Amino acid sequence: MLWIVACAVFALPALSHAVGPDWKVVTDSPKAFAKQAAEVRKEMGPRGAYGGISGNERAAVNEDLDKIAALLKERGSVSQLNDSEQVDLMNAQERINAVLARNEGNRLICTMEQRLGTNFKHKVCRTQAEIDGIRRNSQEGFQNTVMRGGATQARGN
Repeated sequence: MLWIVACAVFALPALSHAVGPDWKVVTDSPKAFAKQAAEVRKEMGPRGAYGGISGNERAAVNEDLDKIAALLKERGSVSQLNDSEQVDLMNAQERINAVLARNEGNRLICTMEQRLGTNFKHKVCRTQAEIDGIRRNSQEGFQNTVMRGGATQARGN
């Protein structure tokens, strides 16, 4: 039961389409987050719902929980975080979700990317599976071009 609650707390932003301004954190205050983090840490114990995760995964989850706690403590709430800090918080939250739910391919990874032709940056969120697919398609396209002789290397002096 606690596993469902913890996943719901951490997964809610992903379910609410974390690609834009609609993304929200359920535990907005440092105090509320500390309580939730303590529950997750308890469940990572040997007899807890997440007791089966490896030591490295446990350390990574603890590091991300600490990172989120520090961000919330420093700013007081999510609404006070700047865009870069919000991306950091969301990425930490998604890494936690991926480890606890054993669902790495659906983990959202967000970056601040510059729009073409402007200096404005915007948040872009993709799943790990989408990023892997884009990378794979790009590599395959390049290899196909090279095999057909379409790409050539410039001659040196």
